[in-house]
Amino acid sequence: MVLAAVTVTLPAALGTPPLDVVRYAAYLLYAVVLPGTLLYRAIRPTPRSLLEDLTYGTVVGLLAETAALVTASLLDARALLWLWPLLAIVPLARRHLRVRDYPLRPSTTWSWTVAGIAVGFLAYLTAAFLAVNPPVPTGGPHDYMIDQLNLLAVSADLKHHFPLTVPEQGDRTLGYHWFAYGHLAASSLISGIDLPVLWFRLDLPVLAVLAVCLLAVTGWRVARHPWAGPVAAALMFTVGELVPQRQAPAFFGSITAYYSWSSRSLLYGAALSMPLIAAVATVLRRDAGKRDWLLVLLFAAGTTGAKSTIVPLVGAGVAGLCAVHLLRRNPQWTPWLLGSLLAAVEVVAVAVLYGFEGQGLRWGPFAIMIDFVGDLQHGTTVRDIPVILWGLGAYAIAMCARLAGVVGLGRRWDDTEIFLAGTTLAGLVGTLCVWHVSWSEHFFIIAAWPCAAILSAAGLTRLPWSPIALRHALTAAACLAAMSVVLRLPQWYRWSVPLPVYVLGALVLAAALLLGRRHGRFAALVVVLAAGAARLPFDAATSANLGVAYHVRVTPDQAAGARWLRAHSTPAQYVATNVHRVGGGLQDGQSLAYWISAYSERRVLLGSWGYSPESTESQSRAHRFGPALAYWDPDRLALNDAAVLDPTPARLGWLWERRVRWIFVDRAQGTPTAALPALTDLAWQRGDIAVYRLRATSNCTPVSCSDSVQSR
Repeated sequence: MVLAAVTVTLPAALGTPPLDVVRYAAYLLYAVVLPGTLLYRAIRPTPRSLLEDLTYGTVVGLLAETAALVTASLLDARALLWLWPLLAIVPLARRHLRVRDYPLRPSTTWSWTVAGIAVGFLAYLTAAFLAVNPPVPTGGPHDYMIDQLNLLAVSADLKHHFPLTVPEQGDRTLGYHWFAYGHLAASSLISGIDLPVLWFRLDLPVLAVLAVCLLAVTGWRVARHPWAGPVAAALMFTVGELVPQRQAPAFFGSITAYYSWSSRSLLYGAALSMPLIAAVATVLRRDAGKRDWLLVLLFAAGTTGAKSTIVPLVGAGVAGLCAVHLLRRNPQWTPWLLGSLLAAVEVVAVAVLYGFEGQGLRWGPFAIMIDFVGDLQHGTTVRDIPVILWGLGAYAIAMCARLAGVVGLGRRWDDTEIFLAGTTLAGLVGTLCVWHVSWSEHFFIIAAWPCAAILSAAGLTRLPWSPIALRHALTAAACLAAMSVVLRLPQWYRWSVPLPVYVLGALVLAAALLLGRRHGRFAALVVVLAAGAARLPFDAATSANLGVAYHVRVTPDQAAGARWLRAHSTPAQYVATNVHRVGGGLQDGQSLAYWISAYSERRVLLGSWGYSPESTESQSRAHRFGPALAYWDPDRLALNDAAVLDPTPARLGWLWERRVRWIFVDRAQGTPTAALPALTDLAWQRGDIAVYRLRATSNCTPVSCSDSVQSR
């Protein structure tokens, strides 16, 4: 109840209208938690705990909501989407609303520990993201991270259209893991809350609390020890990488800092992956029935659309288990059947969700270390092996310190532990061996990290411990964490870049050995596991909103113009614009300005193209990082800009044939000729922003003249 109160109070404290908070809470209970819990209770074989029913049920509710959104979109019945929960509540409430007997009940200490971890994670998200990003800029210009506005535009497109397209490329279909953004679209449709308010205030805290509770429940269930859950949650959502905070090499990724808020699909995908891990573990223990297999299928299908990296890694973990069985000359059918099921789900996802598009992934060993070794154009070579090995050692110290708990597992691992280790190893290999134009190879290790956290926590909880040992270990870890902030070593050439990590790792190891001699292996492992606890507070204090890197500045006039367009147009009406690139800042000149479609909730005929599949593929083929600077169809771009900035009746007719009904002009990126106000109707203007409405052409057909045709 305290955690729920904090989650509700937080958006209100940040200035969210109280009515929006109430409406979102009502939506969440009515449209996600209640129907999802009823559906989960109807599917799962036996009850375990109330918290499992509520958390796993919420995941089922999110998946059912996605199915309902797709159905309503295909039937052009989005206005009736709010009725879908009744399809579950009415037939199931009488039988499954109450469950009296739960065999597992967490202790009060367990519950307060999980609540404390969740509150700490909320504090980080508030300082690093929520408190520094207004939903809409009103008092002055604000720098938004580019990805935030692009993904907000994706949510807006799913709110009004299906299937998903690139929001600023007209009808260009986008193969993407869009379930998190479909959830936001459904949230807005059912609750009536503005999408930016959901994005920047209401949705992220709920996903954060859900993810923490899910990992706590899953860790308990998979490791079969109640405290494995809270320890795993702490390792993922409280403790960061073991690096000197002021000298962390650029190639070190982050499990929680930055990546927990930069892309909504990360936290959403992590939440959905945890029930899948539990379902797979149940099946591997060979005490599963048909309903357990059904849950594997349900959660696997859901995670394919939540984050594309999850199911391949889980499948790799199962494949590793099959290999171990073959080496032990003890093959079993269950892992092979499970692997086949996961492979079938992945094939369907690649065909249906991603349209067989490669998303720009290429083979590129150690490309993640490109800022440290090799070069941008050719990557790494054989001559770089000594430097790579030196950097990999530091990478292992920084990223794998939280895996030290596996020491407590002993030598004989069961199938579940082998599966968790295989999934973790697959994530690490994927991150180290794959190249991507926007460094998205980090997402492999991030997707595997729940398995790594559970595995490490399971080993730690098997060791004998005492309150005194825990207290001393946490005190030592806190001192080491503080030291990681103040530690500074001179760096005079490339080989010295990882040196601070080695020094900090040596200090942590020395402290663990000294403490372990007196208090045992448990205390030594706690020191290693918790020594990186300064990462999140330091990130929140020094790099909130990622500073000013990779941002686009949005002015109140720009946002107001886009929102006026949303209020006075229909989703079927497209927008033409002269805004293609970011103006000013570190990304000046890059085609990453997605604020028009994000705030107008309208498709742009040809806006920015940096995140289009064509951009990703062209950059991947050329082995270049970042978005494409030049548009791949210059004739189309020239026609668009000529129609906006120097219109003629023929050029405006070209726009009309492509369902364009509005022209959105930012004079800071080009001033139109006098022909534009002469041939169109000025509908709104403020500062450099002007919105014009096209007049119906004399040669248009009844269908092309209509503004009511919806894109389905």
